Amino acid sequence: MTTTEPHTSTCPAQRARRRRRAVAALLAVGGVTLVGTGALASWNVSKDAAPSSVAAATAAVEVLPANGMPLTANIANLVPGDFFYRYVDVRNDGSTAAAFTGLVSATGALAPWLDVEVASCPSAWSTGQLGCAGAAGTPVGAAGTVTATGRAVDHGTIQPGSGAVQRLRYKFTFNSTAPSDVQAESSTLSIRVTSTLVGGRDRTGG
Repeated sequence: MTTTEPHTSTCPAQRARRRRRAVAALLAVGGVTLVGTGALASWNVSKDAAPSSVAAATAAVEVLPANGMPLTANIANLVPGDFFYRYVDVRNDGSTAAAFTGLVSATGALAPWLDVEVASCPSAWSTGQLGCAGAAGTPVGAAGTVTATGRAVDHGTIQPGSGAVQRLRYKFTFNSTAPSDVQAESSTLSIRVTSTLVGGRDRTGG
């Protein structure tokens, strides 16, 4: 007698369900692969803003002799109570406004007995006590003794350019209380002016 194996058949509904599960599995694997390899597309658009330039400022100062009486002119035979004038123009040769400070100093035995007062004039000085158009000028800093360490003079802020020159007159006085033991002694006078640029300003507008 011949034995026949039972025929196993799959209904269409089962086959459809299997196909759907297989496709879902393939899609899941494919999706993971796409994400992992960065194959998903994206669009980017860029545009540069117009460029601008920035530049650092420069600091420069010029101290010019004026009225034909520079500080380098020597004076001899001073007697207590004598005085003399020296004239200089301070000019800002930098690129922006700056604060200026002067230092008047003296070396030698006469230093403790030399007093100085500084004044400015909006126009050129003429010689003499009232040399600023008939006036004594505007005081710059406080008058006081010239010492070896120097007498500070606050010139304030000076704008750049040749039209913003600060015209100064230095009046030096040999103190009337100078003792007799400084006879025949001498001193050397010097003036130094420093330009200082101070930052911290809002420069958004230029």
